Amino acid sequence: MKIANIVSTTKVDAPEEFNVVKSLKEIIEGLPTLIIGYDLVNKHYPDFDITNIYIGENKYWTFKRNEKRDKYESDLKWFISKVYGDLVNQLSYVFVDPIQYRGKTLIKIVRKIYSLKEPISFLNGEMLYIYGDKLIFGVDLKLLGFMGVDTDKIKNKIKSISSVFLSESKILIEYEKNISALDNKVKYIPYLYSLRNGQNSTAILIHIPRES
Repeated sequence: MKIANIVSTTKVDAPEEFNVVKSLKEIIEGLPTLIIGYDLVNKHYPDFDITNIYIGENKYWTFKRNEKRDKYESDLKWFISKVYGDLVNQLSYVFVDPIQYRGKTLIKIVRKIYSLKEPISFLNGEMLYIYGDKLIFGVDLKLLGFMGVDTDKIKNKIKSISSVFLSESKILIEYEKNISALDNKVKYIPYLYSLRNGQNSTAILIHIPRES
């Protein structure tokens, strides 16, 4: 599933969730769009403000690498991070804390996890993340182990209810570029996986003006 458009007549290094095309005719309407190149943006938006990255209609622009290298790299990085940031801002993170939460609260959390439709889970060291229904649950297996809980039983249970259970080594390499745009917060990997595999709607609008 694509989450944004990048229009450029030259090669662009962007995550595969971005729809990189050569003309505005190829964009996916409704997604945020970055147009690269002064001539290209001037052709379609002759009245644009050269000092403002935001063009209008959920579209942005920047120079080509060979026009203004620093500006190009800065704006591209900002756009990619902003798209991912707006998406994860729609999520809620719940750390399942067996020390702070009362028994009734923990029971409600467990029931909610069991009720998730096709959850996607990710085991990263001693942290287990479970994503579904715009929620990410974080479970500290090391902490539970110290409390005498059988963590293998928990992992096996989560595996049994998950549509996908991800392990850390290969998946971290595969999603390196993605999580780097999210301050390397690995808890978002199950959500990113769901995006890549078409399990979410990304009809979002991004309009956060940025100083040029």
